[in-house]
Formats: sequence, structure tokens, C-alpha cells
Amino acid sequence: MEKLVKLLSIEQVSEITGISVGTLYHWVSQKRIPVVRLSSRCIRFRLSDIEAWLSERIVMPEGADGRK
Repeated sequence: MEKLVKLLSIEQVSEITGISVGTLYHWVSQKRIPVVRLSSRCIRFRLSDIEAWLSERIVMPEGADGRK
């Protein structure tokens, strides 16, 4: 049995991330965010891709890992 993939609209990604729809469209055009192109005018985002993309962008404060 294959695992189901949760696809999100750009509005849902905007709500989850707090990033405006306009900025998301701009980042899609620049290939700065992972996207699933269903057609030339229809895009969706895999929830797992967005979660991974966000986790890659976490910046830890200096000294958070115990080093100076």
C-alpha cells in the first residue's frame, strides 16, 4: 500500500508559514521553495516538503550547542 501525500494550496502554505501568498509565488518562480506542478497554472505543495524546507532554515543562536 502506497503512502498518501498531503498536498497543500498556496493559501494553506501561507497560513502555515505566515509568508504572504505573493512572496510564495515569487519564491516559486525563483525555485526557492519546493513545489508540485500539476499543470502550467496549477501548483501544490507537499506538506512533508514544506516541513523539511522549514527545518532546514532554522538558525540556532550562538552557544545553543554548548560551544562558544
